[in-house]
Amino acid sequence: MASHAVALATGGGAIEVYKEGADCRRRLVKILKENSLPTGLLPFDDGIMELGYNKDDGFIWMKQKEKKQHYFPKAKLTVVYEAEVAAYLQPSGMKKIKGVAAKELFLKINAEEFSVDGDPIDGSIHVKTTIGISRVLPASAFQLEA
Repeated sequence: MASHAVALATGGGAIEVYKEGADCRRRLVKILKENSLPTGLLPFDDGIMELGYNKDDGFIWMKQKEKKQHYFPKAKLTVVYEAEVAAYLQPSGMKKIKGVAAKELFLKINAEEFSVDGDPIDGSIHVKTTIGISRVLPASAFQLEA
């Protein structure tokens, strides 16, 4: 299916929706950059079935065929991304994250909020979980490899 954008007029502004293909991945990277976030924070490949973004309120969602597990070697962290992921973007951060969990030993700990201190390449990321645990990681661990 060819990728295409659909703008939906809502009371909260226009929502951009992209369907399948490499264009979804390129748009996701662009949106992350525009919000000063590391480009590999949501490491979805060309398997994204749908990407939606409301620039006015920062709401973003991604749908993929099935949940995905990704290992970030520089952070020594395994993250599970559900088939549907959603969050509210803001400059240098994400809030109300749904569908993203860190895998620690035998536990899945849901991420609730990310914030970037400093540069999205050389700074640090503060991760807050739904159970109140926080962790600071290097932002470089979440950059796409060139």
